[in-house]
Amino acid sequence: MFNMPGVKRGKPTQEVTLFKKVSLLLGVPSQPVIPPLDPHIFPAKLLLFGEHVLLLGATALALPVSAFGGQWAWSDQRDRHHDRLLQFADSEALKGLGNIDVDQFKHDLKAGLYFQSNIPTGYGLGSSGALCAAIYDRYAYEKTGDLVELKSIFARMESFFHGNSSGIDPLTSFLGEPILIEDKTSVKRAALTKWPTEKPTVFLIDSNMPRQTAPLVTWFLEKSRETAFAEKLSAEYLPAHEALVQAWLLADTEQFWVNLRRISAFQLEHFCPMIPQTLQRFWEESFLRNDYVLKICGAGGGGFVLGFALNDSKAQTLAAQIPVVFP
Repeated sequence: MFNMPGVKRGKPTQEVTLFKKVSLLLGVPSQPVIPPLDPHIFPAKLLLFGEHVLLLGATALALPVSAFGGQWAWSDQRDRHHDRLLQFADSEALKGLGNIDVDQFKHDLKAGLYFQSNIPTGYGLGSSGALCAAIYDRYAYEKTGDLVELKSIFARMESFFHGNSSGIDPLTSFLGEPILIEDKTSVKRAALTKWPTEKPTVFLIDSNMPRQTAPLVTWFLEKSRETAFAEKLSAEYLPAHEALVQAWLLADTEQFWVNLRRISAFQLEHFCPMIPQTLQRFWEESFLRNDYVLKICGAGGGGFVLGFALNDSKAQTLAAQIPVVFP
């Protein structure tokens, strides 16, 4: 329902126009008609593979996360994000698109509309991305099915919140499907192969540490310009990363675990600012065990850490030892 080309939300209909004319004749103030709410939930997003190296053109895979999400709701009381959403409605990031019914959006906000979400902010799960996806879904006059165009639209929308955005977060939430990103700009729906044996179980661990994305991104980009670090990335990390992504797509169990452990070890040794101190010992212990592997989630440094268990049984055993979230 989200990606059919040419599907129109519709500009003011004849019925709305007639309503306005009758309102004027009767001396009743004309008000936009409030469209009914769609119960659809827009999921959070998880960058499963590609943290930071996506900026260098490496392949990345983003997945929708059903454990967290947001949807439109009504309330008699103003939501704490009300004023910020009104600012968004009046921003060039939204009005400049020319395809969003911003007047209706502002009217609905003033009437009590808010985005009800349990996506934690600052955890790299795309809280603002889900919001942008929901706004586009509800207020776009016309929706495109072209993924590159959608990504560009969402990047412009989300720039209001981050200053710069790839558009991947809202695109993943909008489609609700795995998205493969190649060479920074190429996007397509990911074709996943069924695992011949037990599929690795993905889980998230809360580091209980705050984080700021921008300084970590800056650190990585500056570090990647250093000759010694760049050579290590090219010779060790990037080949293991690309092999890891392909192993997941092709459900290659052996290659997946071999390359995941290489990535985990490299991150622990060379991505020090991105390893939450609260989980460093648990990370180190993973190399002495054979039931789970950790890697940074998104920018790293805090928020969630991403983990992979051998199977569901091993994941449940871990859940009894440390609080985890299953996306």
